[in-house]
Amino acid sequence: MPRYRSRVLGPEFGGSIGIIFAIANAMDCSLNVVGFSQAVQDMMKEYGGIIIVDGGINDIRIIGTITLVFISAICGLGAKYETKMKDVMFVIMLAAFTNFITGSIMGPSTEAEEARGFIGYSIDLLNENWKPGYTITAGQMQNFITVFSVYFPASIGILAGANVSGDLKDPNKAIPKGTILAIIICSISYAGVAIVCAATVARAATGSVGDLQNGTNLNCTINECNYGLYYDYQAMSLVSAFAPLNYVGCFAAALSSALSDFVSCPALLQVIAADKLYPYWMVGFWGKGYGPSKKPLRAFAFTFVLAMAFVLIAELDMIALLISNFFLATFALMNFSTFHVSLIKPIGWRPTFKYYNTWLSLLTGIMSIACMMLISLPTAMITIAIVLFFYLVVLYRSPEVNWGSSTQAQTYRAALISIQQLVHIEEHVKNYRPQILVLTGLPNTRPALVDFAYLICKNNSLMICGNVVQEKLTFEERLKLQQKAYRYLRFTNIKGFCTVADNSDLQTGTAAMLGLAGVGKVKPNILMMGFKNDWSTCDSNSLDQYVMTIHTGFEMHVAVAILRLKEGLDCTDIVADFDQLIPQPPIKKVKNKKMSDTSITAATSNIPTIIEPSTECTAVHIEIRAENITKKDKKTKNKKPEEKIILRDVAGNPLPKSVLNSIVLFQRKQKKDTIDVWWLSDDGGLTLLLPVIINSRSNWSETKLRIFCTASGVHELEKEQIGMAMLLSKFRIDYSDLVIITDVDEPPKTKSKKWFDGLIRPLLQSGTNGGPQLTDGELEAYQYKTDRYLRLRELLLDHSSDSNLVFMTLPVTRKGAFSAPLYMAWLEALTANMPPFVLVRGNQTSVLTFYS
Repeated sequence: MPRYRSRVLGPEFGGSIGIIFAIANAMDCSLNVVGFSQAVQDMMKEYGGIIIVDGGINDIRIIGTITLVFISAICGLGAKYETKMKDVMFVIMLAAFTNFITGSIMGPSTEAEEARGFIGYSIDLLNENWKPGYTITAGQMQNFITVFSVYFPASIGILAGANVSGDLKDPNKAIPKGTILAIIICSISYAGVAIVCAATVARAATGSVGDLQNGTNLNCTINECNYGLYYDYQAMSLVSAFAPLNYVGCFAAALSSALSDFVSCPALLQVIAADKLYPYWMVGFWGKGYGPSKKPLRAFAFTFVLAMAFVLIAELDMIALLISNFFLATFALMNFSTFHVSLIKPIGWRPTFKYYNTWLSLLTGIMSIACMMLISLPTAMITIAIVLFFYLVVLYRSPEVNWGSSTQAQTYRAALISIQQLVHIEEHVKNYRPQILVLTGLPNTRPALVDFAYLICKNNSLMICGNVVQEKLTFEERLKLQQKAYRYLRFTNIKGFCTVADNSDLQTGTAAMLGLAGVGKVKPNILMMGFKNDWSTCDSNSLDQYVMTIHTGFEMHVAVAILRLKEGLDCTDIVADFDQLIPQPPIKKVKNKKMSDTSITAATSNIPTIIEPSTECTAVHIEIRAENITKKDKKTKNKKPEEKIILRDVAGNPLPKSVLNSIVLFQRKQKKDTIDVWWLSDDGGLTLLLPVIINSRSNWSETKLRIFCTASGVHELEKEQIGMAMLLSKFRIDYSDLVIITDVDEPPKTKSKKWFDGLIRPLLQSGTNGGPQLTDGELEAYQYKTDRYLRLRELLLDHSSDSNLVFMTLPVTRKGAFSAPLYMAWLEALTANMPPFVLVRGNQTSVLTFYS
């Protein structure tokens, strides 16, 4: 039961509770062994005067060691023998308890017993003993807390039934009833024994028959008294009708509890090891099972060594102090986990116990922590430190487990409440965040596009990978595509979402995703896509869909961004199937062995047709594997190995460096070059904000921002430059250079015109294959725009051809004003043969603010 209750709070706290509970069981085993050894020592002294070494702590250590070996042997034989022994011991304990009650009724049978303080039932004696009378023991003044710390371990047996919940026919009914019954019986038994002793035995007595005859055996000082409740650890034997039977009962109780604890600790370690929350060397090594029954022999050895370490302390009170803190920590976390899940109220939380109360769980959790502090503050701090250590280990490792914990339910609830609150809050420019719907198809087919979008959104805002599929998908097909997309994002440690629009063309599917993706204020405000490299050769419908998608973004009042790389982005037709590339589940640990670089051929025939902007890429083959641990990594070999994407061509050979660099461009550390921003018109500031965000990332932090703006003429240059510098300063944008372009309105050079004529000449011919087509009339009507974009191309080649990244304001597309081929020809003129290029246009919503 503690195992399952501990899982409520998730793996971090669950693992900590399990470890603490396992250690506490081993300590409890040693406590019972030491108690048994002390009883054996007292019996040897009383009935035979036998001393092994010194008649003190070393004798207890010897007896305890032999007893622990015996217990481990019994447990090693199997649960059947352990259970039979406990059944026998239970009968002995009942007989011993009956013997104790009978002896108290019979009263003292000899003067020697009366001299030791046993005088039989007396109301006056009960009244005297009922009042507190703490004394100094081992140099320390005792009080309620110190007595409680010794008494508390006696009550932990109430969890014995819960520990075997898996063997119960109906745990939901049996555990509450059994636990409450155990508490009642345990409390009545312990309280009854204490009251009987208080009513029949004096607090202090000399033990001298002569003093008894003189009536002075009870009137002794601390130095003179050796018997009575204060000093005689075997007061129950004194009261019992047959003292040896009480010793046997004490042996049975101690051994029974020790057997239960010795079995519980290895079982808990094996369960924790199976969950793989901790490194193998820390817990997994001990949890390995042997034989058909998977007996955890290593865990038994660990329990034996740990219990032996505490047995050798041989101080019952000290061990009780330590064990009380560990069990109180366990109870505190268990109660808090119950309170937490009750407070969150997940749909599946339906406690069957009729009298359960949420706040009682919180109260008992707080009381457990308070008792830990009162018993021993240093010990409590050490216990909390141990819990925190195991918590941080699991937190750092982030194991892939799903326990349906209350923390997951709380995460959902907190997210839901936050989204609901955001709906009623007016948007403010200071809180603007770029939330991107990026048209990636399956994310693994366009890694550079995904990386670029995540470069903007990482730890900052929402990113959704959109996938438009032409065919109508079944539920299973849709689920398969989404799972594959999320596997890639998780494998590459990209925190984003995925959505699929089926039975749609590109424009319709994108419109659907923009309208439906997200919830409340957490929804896309930027549409990002790759540049369509095959725009001049594809069919006209495909090109129209692409341009209409851009127009749809503007219609739906979102910004639009288009990324272009020289080598392209899309590897859909030649990428290997992602399920073949990444083993399921993903590799968690890699030993120092070289892994083969076997090529994996593409297998995409069973994937529905994905309608995305064509961003063709040099033929590559993607192989994903975990990197080997090198000599340099030996210092961090216990850390999670990094998993990287190794790109290869179809023959299995490494890609050319230039192609590889372009594909992993946004993952690499950039050199000390520039990010050029061509801010041609006021779109709300997004064209300027995105490069600022990218420049703030660690991989791009060494690059410098250069801002390019246009002015109407030379006479306005100084005025424009001062105005822009003041504006950028108010926006707190750190830039290296501000360039004002004054000759943007000059006509383009003949060379540029010839290049453009060669670009569009195939489109002027009457198309017979359904491809894009331009007319001379349209070219003449928009010649002024064409000349401007060609002039901008010349300026781009002059100033930004060697930059790391270029941002420029995206030309606006107007529905029905000009054709898609002409619009794409303008975009081609701006971006062809350039470094990585981003065309951006905001939705006229201000995204930059003067206020911090």
